[in-house]
Amino acid sequence: MIFDPFDDYESAGYLRNAFKLKDPEQIKRMEHLAFEASLEEAIALLAAPTRITYETLLELHQLLFADFYPWAGKDRAQVAPRLAVFKGTDTDPRHTAFCPPDQIRHWASHALQLGQDHARFTQRPGEVLGLLADAHPFLDGNGRTILLVFMELCHRAGFAIDWAGTSKQDYLAALSAEINQPAQGHLDRYLKPFLLKVSDRQAWPEVIGSIKGLDGLDKENIRYESLDDPDVRRLYTGYRAIPIPVPSILILAGGRGQRMGGRDKGLLEWRGEPLIAHIQRTVRPLCDDLVISCNRNQEAYAAYADQLVGDAEADYPGPLAGVIAGLAVARHDWVVLLACDAPMVDQALIDDLLRLAVAGDCVAMVRQSGYWQPLFSVLPRRVLPVLEQAWAAGERSLQKALLREAVSALECAEGDLRLSNFNSPDLLRS
Repeated sequence: MIFDPFDDYESAGYLRNAFKLKDPEQIKRMEHLAFEASLEEAIALLAAPTRITYETLLELHQLLFADFYPWAGKDRAQVAPRLAVFKGTDTDPRHTAFCPPDQIRHWASHALQLGQDHARFTQRPGEVLGLLADAHPFLDGNGRTILLVFMELCHRAGFAIDWAGTSKQDYLAALSAEINQPAQGHLDRYLKPFLLKVSDRQAWPEVIGSIKGLDGLDKENIRYESLDDPDVRRLYTGYRAIPIPVPSILILAGGRGQRMGGRDKGLLEWRGEPLIAHIQRTVRPLCDDLVISCNRNQEAYAAYADQLVGDAEADYPGPLAGVIAGLAVARHDWVVLLACDAPMVDQALIDDLLRLAVAGDCVAMVRQSGYWQPLFSVLPRRVLPVLEQAWAAGERSLQKALLREAVSALECAEGDLRLSNFNSPDLLRS
């Protein structure tokens, strides 16, 4: 069966390639020539960023294959959002159902995050490679793209894989098992005997040239089905739940309370309890690290927090200072940022922000009618140096400082009550 997701194979050739080729051997040859021509530039591209993100993966694919595939650099969610992709038939013991299009970004980003935890990655490289292969981000060119990214992750962690010593058949069997039974150690066990000390990037073209079929799952036996088919949808029922990481929670309660006549907003009562009590009750089940940034009444706030922090500078310097102080002590990689005067926030909103942040490996922030709401955000803790640099340069706006980095927007309706801020006496009474 010809893989023809665009339904124009006869007129446009295989996957609308630039030469309208249909012969499989010609396609493989031209695809490989495009890859080889861009290889050194691709290695340099991967070496440059401090952190490899999903956008890096897209950029790499475009660099490698744009001369052959006009859609290169766009994932399946963009070019074929209603197609499920499979390898093999239902009766094949290695039958593989690749990640559904709407979860590609999440799983690839999750793999990249795991791959940049060097201590963990050194022990479990096969888990990361399996996640990347399962994401199967592109209609074609997945194997070589994933191989290069994986080699770069290994290089940064201080090791390499002796691909020349591996067996194509055994590797593909272990990879298929890893995709079908993730995190069970199938590919980790296979790769363990082939771990070497870190290799020189300059030697990678020669290393890659010696690999026979080890650049991912072969093209053969790839098939596709419509996600509109009820049987296909049932197949994906229960597909891996998107994991929500345990975050730190940072609640800002360090302001002057000018609109409240100088009173401490977080301790003002609403429905018989301090505002901070309502928020703490919502977020307490989500974390084991609840941080409150406050500049007064520390004894009162201590009852609601695991940690208290204060601004490094006196005279209430603003929310950016509180965020910098909170990120510095946060115990987890992801930090939920909330204000003390928003007692109607719920767990569903926080979960949505967390999923969005992890999927994009970036800041996630509520946006309402085109306006950003930085005090409903999830931040990767690694943005701390960016915020510190912004502060040192004189920036005092939390929103402007956060927007120096990539930000994913969680769009919320104009009247979403969960975003209500009780920042004046009238609002609090209402």
